Amino acid sequence: MKKGILVSTILLLIVGSSAFLFPVDATLDIQNPASQTQDELRRQLGTIIVTPGAGPSLAVADFQARSTNVDQALAMFNETVWRDLKFASVANIVGKSLYPKTRLADPSGLRFEEWGNEPVKADYVVFGSLTGNTEAQGFLYDMKTRQQLLTARLSGDARNMAHQLADQIIKLLTGVDGIALSKIAYIHNREVYVMDYDGYGSRAFTRDGSIALFPAWSTDGRKLAYVSYRNGYPNIVIRGEDGLIIGSTQFKGTTTSPSISPNGSLAFSSSKDGDSMEIYVANGDGSNARKLTRTRNSVNISPRWNPRTGRELAFISDRGGSPQIYLIGADGTNERAILSLGGQMDSPAWSPDGRFIAFTWDGGGGTFNIYMADVASGQVLRLTREGRNENPAWSPDSRHIAFQSNRTGRWEIWAMHIDGSEPRQLTLNGGRSPSWAY
Repeated sequence: MKKGILVSTILLLIVGSSAFLFPVDATLDIQNPASQTQDELRRQLGTIIVTPGAGPSLAVADFQARSTNVDQALAMFNETVWRDLKFASVANIVGKSLYPKTRLADPSGLRFEEWGNEPVKADYVVFGSLTGNTEAQGFLYDMKTRQQLLTARLSGDARNMAHQLADQIIKLLTGVDGIALSKIAYIHNREVYVMDYDGYGSRAFTRDGSIALFPAWSTDGRKLAYVSYRNGYPNIVIRGEDGLIIGSTQFKGTTTSPSISPNGSLAFSSSKDGDSMEIYVANGDGSNARKLTRTRNSVNISPRWNPRTGRELAFISDRGGSPQIYLIGADGTNERAILSLGGQMDSPAWSPDGRFIAFTWDGGGGTFNIYMADVASGQVLRLTREGRNENPAWSPDSRHIAFQSNRTGRWEIWAMHIDGSEPRQLTLNGGRSPSWAY
């Protein structure tokens, strides 16, 4: 590999991590995505993310105090559960200005006609009370059938209780686990940080005192791999969720882009055996590495396991000139290109449900933005338009995407619905390379 190519590649790696995930039977060849009709794709997304005016309506009444000295906890609880349910987009949240003036703390105070008729006209109503700073009780009622759907007894701090309630409601209404208790890893101040899914509770996960890059959760959220310069050379470090080191690589060269398979195997890119960056697979502790790709004068980076099968990896390679997406079996067989858009593509991420691929693309020569492709039809939809946007990471429920954006003047972590709507800023002091724990 030419030295100039290697240097520019490493700079690209430091600026933005790549995450490539594709299903086993995906073969996308979209030469002119702008010409693809997007109506059907938008319709599909409308069945996943409830848009204004569509789907059921949900009223979220303020919880009431059943104890003294809980005002602060009560305010935090009410704000958090409202934000959780609104961002979940499993129903249209009815504005509080339309609610009855009567306070609602328990089922005895519920008047179905007040909540089910105009102006509220809710299909479901959530309400309840805090019986202490660390205890709450919540209810969910169906206004049409007048049936109680949920009684939840909650404990913990106010935010945690709100997250618990939101997840229970989402699971009941959709059958899919909520994400309010999930976590996101990202890079800040050259270390790995972890925060709650909504940006709260940010804390340092590593304290290497060096450069950390490319955090990658295991699918169960119990392990995190990342690149660290703590011993001089960039190598992979694997830590448990408690922060203790489980394993690491010890190569002299450039090693990047870790990915943990569903069964715990580790994949990464490295120049440990020469100038070319190649794809390797190793044991979960980084031992017994074996080479999968064998190219000359090419860069092969960002391997990502197929989470459905755990038997193949997608990766990026410039062997054809510009960076393209390739697929290879975990045994090194059946290597092929699977997505061609022209221009510069980076950091694709396969949704956990396997329906969509999110990725970064310069549109054939413009600014990098987040796009999404429907794996079955090949339709492509642009999701971001403000600033430069990179490194998409899917939420565990396949309904949201985290990404890094410089739209505020520096790199921060953002999240949005999978149709690109309702972007919300998660970090305020800088952040890159999000990885959302399943």
